Amino acid sequence: MSLSTERLQALYTRRASVYDYELMAVAPLRQEAIRALSLQPGQTVLDVGAGTGLSLPGMVAGVGEAGRVVAIEPCAAMMAQARGRAVAAGWHTTVDFVDSTVEDAPLETLLRPASADAALFFFTHDALQQPLGLTRVLQALKPGARVVAAGLVWAAPWWPLSNLFVWGAALHSIVSPERLDVPWHDLAPRLASAEVERRWLESAYLLRGVR
Repeated sequence: MSLSTERLQALYTRRASVYDYELMAVAPLRQEAIRALSLQPGQTVLDVGAGTGLSLPGMVAGVGEAGRVVAIEPCAAMMAQARGRAVAAGWHTTVDFVDSTVEDAPLETLLRPASADAALFFFTHDALQQPLGLTRVLQALKPGARVVAAGLVWAAPWWPLSNLFVWGAALHSIVSPERLDVPWHDLAPRLASAEVERRWLESAYLLRGVR
């Protein structure tokens, strides 16, 4: 396990018990991101950095009983809550849980090559900074698959309060904050198309793309 992975594990283990409360404020953006995936019954979607499973209700509703959600999350404390959420809702036949970093996730065995219809990166800045992980995810997607990412981003200098918010939130939730100016810098060039919109006085972004 790398030093950055160890730090990430420790960070999210500490946050696990209060994570759902911390993320309540971003629920509208989460819902918008899930809608942007345009999920259809029977499809397969990757939830990269699934956390405690807050995106699962919207994803399961989108793919239906015949679909599949692959939830990838390296933090055991977070994944335990995601599993509990799925068990309570009866999603055990729809959701596959992968206890792993995205770089090490066995996507080749879980999915035949290029079989997923969509992928979500929701407030997973550190995962977006891992080129190998991005390669693994994109290789698992069909041509034309939808890719949606959302998270923190530095605002323009004339939005100092926005940047103060980003700075505080990043200290609390990100191990590798170096590319907060363009969090999607490695993802967007790999997509056939990508559109980025700003939210919350430029302190957050929503990327919609196509494999």
